[in-house]
Amino acid sequence: MEYGREALALARSSGSGYVARKRLGLRKEFRPLGHDRRVAELGAEIAVPGTP
Repeated sequence: MEYGREALALARSSGSGYVARKRLGLRKEFRPLGHDRRVAELGAEIAVPGTP
């Protein structure tokens, strides 16, 4: 999960539209793992564009 949070921070700092779209698309990949609290929290962080 720590790698996921670090990747999210890097993606946000890049300001790239391409990276932002890929980041949001990643949430779809998390759906099967949504029962895990940590995965759900990371998915929620991904959903908020400006959260550091």
